[in-house]
Amino acid sequence: MMTHWIKIARLSKTLSKINFSFLNARYKFKKRMDFYTIVLTCFILSIVGVIYYYYFTMIEQFYLGLVDLGMNTVFFRLVFCGIAVLLTVMCIFLLINTFCFSKDIEQFQMFPMPPSDIFTSKYLIATLFCYSIEILILLPICIIQTQYMKDASILITYLSTAIILPHIILLPLAIIVTICLKISMICKGKKVILSVSGIVIYLIGIIVYGIVSINWSMSADQDLSNWLNKVIVPFPFFNQYIALPITLQLSCIIFSILSFVGYYYMCNFIIGNKFTIYNSKASIKQNKILFNSSAKLKSYLIKEYKIFFRNPMYIINGLFGTLITPFLLPLSFRITSTADSIEQIRTLITTPKFSIYAVLFALVVVIFTSSINVIASSSFSREGANYWIAEIIPYSIKQQAFAKFLFSTSISIAGIIMNCLIFKFYFHYSFMQTVWIAMIGTLFVTLWNLIGVFIDMKRPKLDWTNETEAIKQNINVILSIIICISISIGFCFVIFKMLQKNLPVYAIICFTLCSLLALIFLVCKGITSNRE
Repeated sequence: MMTHWIKIARLSKTLSKINFSFLNARYKFKKRMDFYTIVLTCFILSIVGVIYYYYFTMIEQFYLGLVDLGMNTVFFRLVFCGIAVLLTVMCIFLLINTFCFSKDIEQFQMFPMPPSDIFTSKYLIATLFCYSIEILILLPICIIQTQYMKDASILITYLSTAIILPHIILLPLAIIVTICLKISMICKGKKVILSVSGIVIYLIGIIVYGIVSINWSMSADQDLSNWLNKVIVPFPFFNQYIALPITLQLSCIIFSILSFVGYYYMCNFIIGNKFTIYNSKASIKQNKILFNSSAKLKSYLIKEYKIFFRNPMYIINGLFGTLITPFLLPLSFRITSTADSIEQIRTLITTPKFSIYAVLFALVVVIFTSSINVIASSSFSREGANYWIAEIIPYSIKQQAFAKFLFSTSISIAGIIMNCLIFKFYFHYSFMQTVWIAMIGTLFVTLWNLIGVFIDMKRPKLDWTNETEAIKQNINVILSIIICISISIGFCFVIFKMLQKNLPVYAIICFTLCSLLALIFLVCKGITSNRE
């Protein structure tokens, strides 16, 4: 029996290497580290350290703010409620990715192992992923609260709650996805739609139950602290669990083991010994096929859109920087600033004297967020084993690079539009300020996409088995981000020096536009000079 669980653990290790490997780091660290690997590792660690430091500072300010309001007892509840929501969202994406989109289930079924072993291995991966997220988030929180409260028992409470929380969230979601996969196997339906529908029904049921239970327990004369205690509950029987002695709280380790073993037997009962994935393929009647001729550029752009938007891995990894980063600025202002300070900032933006500084600040935000562009820098790598088709079609590599540039730029411009809307309606920028931000930001986005396409065009990563490797394990993506950020820092430094010397605004604008156009011309020259 123990040998059986060891096999499941080894299978989980293999699956984690397939799904979570980043830039083939496990191979590079086993070899002798060269100078490039050391510099890249130090650069990534420094960025992570800076982000972690600001996260630590923000949590400390939040805790002290609750202490000033006399609501420090709500801190623990708020923390784990937020983590529960975060883990729920991440578990849904991870389960749909590993259970529905991943093709390894079909390949692993060639080995002499039951389907329940494969599903249990994926459940173990999701659990360990939740634990790693909890460690990153809870470590500063636990340090801050222990430092101010001077009570070591808080560590046990955080540890026990962190152990039990992922299973409370993950176990019902995993069982629902497993049942939906079994239904899709029997009915030969689409497993993704069934799984998403099951999860949505489950979440709606939880929300409705929470609203009904809150209405039953609420009263009109409650203060804010009691209201939060009623509303914010990370998991069922939270108060009873926290009230347990420390020795009983540590019994959550037994609960986590039972949850893991329970899912194995539940999966074995639901799936059985045979599991088959049916791919729905539409039957095509040959006598009714109509051939529609279209321009080469239009056809290639349609092909790029279909390849990108039909693959959820490309959508999640590619659109994250475009759609999420524009909302980080107003979110950070909401967290770190009061309503009065935000109104003061809006008033300052409309002042003619500080108008140019407001535009420069907005451009800095747009430039740095748009420099994290993984779509352009993986444009040729996403072709993978089908790259030979790109070499034989009657459309040159230069023209294909131009089409890929148009595709990635169209998505990046969506991020520019979102940024401009946020600056216009949240920070109350004027129309002319927004126009300047959009115009110069579009030039920077054009340059970033050209750089990404140029780098990936010279040396694409074509040897990959999983779609995530084309982005996550692609050195061209990291190189493009580093170059774009370096150019952004150079522009910021030069413009800052020009402002110190009190140069006129038109001189700064002329320098920026001429420099951008020159860089765009040089990169275009590099792309067109590529030998076929």
